Amino acid sequence: MYNALLVEDDKDLSIITQMNLTHANYQVDAAFTCQQALDFLAGKEYDLILLDVVLPDKRGDELCKIIRDACTCPIVFMSCLDDSKTIVKALRSGGDDYMVKPISYDELLARADAVIRRSKNIRGNDKRGFHQFKQFTVDTVRHRVLKGEEEICLSSIEYEILKYMVEHPDELLLYRQIYENVWDSDSLGDVRTVMVHISNLRKKLDPERTGIIETVRGAGYIFTNI
Repeated sequence: MYNALLVEDDKDLSIITQMNLTHANYQVDAAFTCQQALDFLAGKEYDLILLDVVLPDKRGDELCKIIRDACTCPIVFMSCLDDSKTIVKALRSGGDDYMVKPISYDELLARADAVIRRSKNIRGNDKRGFHQFKQFTVDTVRHRVLKGEEEICLSSIEYEILKYMVEHPDELLLYRQIYENVWDSDSLGDVRTVMVHISNLRKKLDPERTGIIETVRGAGYIFTNI
């Protein structure tokens, strides 16, 4: 059984979402404001957080940043807002995924299971060791990325994307391919999520834009740091 925190101010929608999650063997706590969510988080650890963008006392992306300062729990945004600016802002605040309402609960459960599974895999013990590159080193035992002696702080999604690219150097990795392998679910044509996380990864790994991750317009990316 997984513990989930649902942050949704629409009480009817909250009840329906809770019912679907409970039926899928989740234990759900429901918060209707950001402050209620923080109160829950102060006393309990969660496997998943489902977070609306528009809340009465604070925006969901603002709450996401606060949560990210304290924990790496997977966060999936659920919102009726489907414009690129809102989605990009939510993902850059630390969200792992973004779903547009009305929600398909089968899809929600598939995505929730996928981000939880990936999060738990990251905490597991990977025995493959080090991948050394010109500008950084990927330590897959401790799940760290080092630039010299300094650790580069990556989110769990950013780390998994980099790890997948490291394992497939000089290959064209399609948007769909990256999503399906990192999120472990069907992309359903979701290109923006991949693009935002790649943008964040580039800023951290390659601020000088030397071409570590090459864009193939309309297709995907090639990792070339060898």
